[in-house]
Amino acid sequence: YNNVACEDADPYEDQVNSVIYLEMYSYICSAALINNTAQDLTPYVLTAQHCVDGEASLGSYNSFTFYFKHQGYSCSSSSGNYNYSETGSYLRAEDSSSDFALLEMTDDPPNSFDAFYAGWSRYPSAPTISVGIHHPGGQPKKINYDNDTAGSSGSDWTISWDNGGTAGGSSGSPAFDSNLRIIGQLYGGNVECGGTDWYGKFSSSWSGSSSSSRLKDWLDPGNTSAYTL
Repeated sequence: YNNVACEDADPYEDQVNSVIYLEMYSYICSAALINNTAQDLTPYVLTAQHCVDGEASLGSYNSFTFYFKHQGYSCSSSSGNYNYSETGSYLRAEDSSSDFALLEMTDDPPNSFDAFYAGWSRYPSAPTISVGIHHPGGQPKKINYDNDTAGSSGSDWTISWDNGGTAGGSSGSPAFDSNLRIIGQLYGGNVECGGTDWYGKFSSSWSGSSSSSRLKDWLDPGNTSAYTL
């Protein structure tokens, strides 16, 4: 695993600062703070539906805890930081087919959290991948690298990382395209640290049968029809 404090990660500092370690009642996952077209800093958080399944119900309050900056501060550091956390959110939307869930934190992350509201792309064509950022097993934040075009499998992008890999606890973490926009969140993979991972397509999560099963209403409140942010 590559620590986000290593020099190779410097170009991705904003994206690193969007990624969250998420503690629920029974599970741990990864997630990302995500921007909307109004750019009003509503604290929406993208994660995987299988993370919240049985842990949260639509529109209801949950006491999940969101840890920002849970990361080492040197390349070789193995310890993290639990000082930047907030508790409480509402589940706004979810869908199992692309395995996405959108949470809204009850409070904005304060300035000291250095939180970044990540951009996104909902283009349905296969993206070129840059990085994935995640908390394997709840560990301090790690980063994977790639420079290939994602494979496509139904509602999922498939990514075979050139460097790094994922593990349990990485679920829900974002993959970013070469323009540093989120194109999906981690659903699962076949082996730890290598092999192929599946990410639920942002483009598939965008449109659903209702506001509670799609991203569109929340991340494009002005109905701008933007494809990227």
